[in-house]
Amino acid sequence: MLETLEAEATDSFFNWNFFDTILQQKEGYSAYVFEDVAEKILLENPTIKKAFEDKLASDADFAKNPRAQLDFIYKNSVYYEKAHVRLPVFKIF
Repeated sequence: MLETLEAEATDSFFNWNFFDTILQQKEGYSAYVFEDVAEKILLENPTIKKAFEDKLASDADFAKNPRAQLDFIYKNSVYYEKAHVRLPVFKIF
């Protein structure tokens, strides 16, 4: 029975598509609308702004990709679905 909760197990609930909804993102953003929101997020959240600036400085591909930059801000904001790609099964050791 315990094996069914292990995502990587051969006969797990995950492999039988019981948790497909975690793979489907319900919310998103339109770039032309989110640009103003992203600017506000950076102004109001110094932690996100610092992480964003560090990534800009260390990743040349990221620095040249406006879509990746907006996606980074979105995924680090309160607007991103926290349950997306999060399996609702936890291990306690």
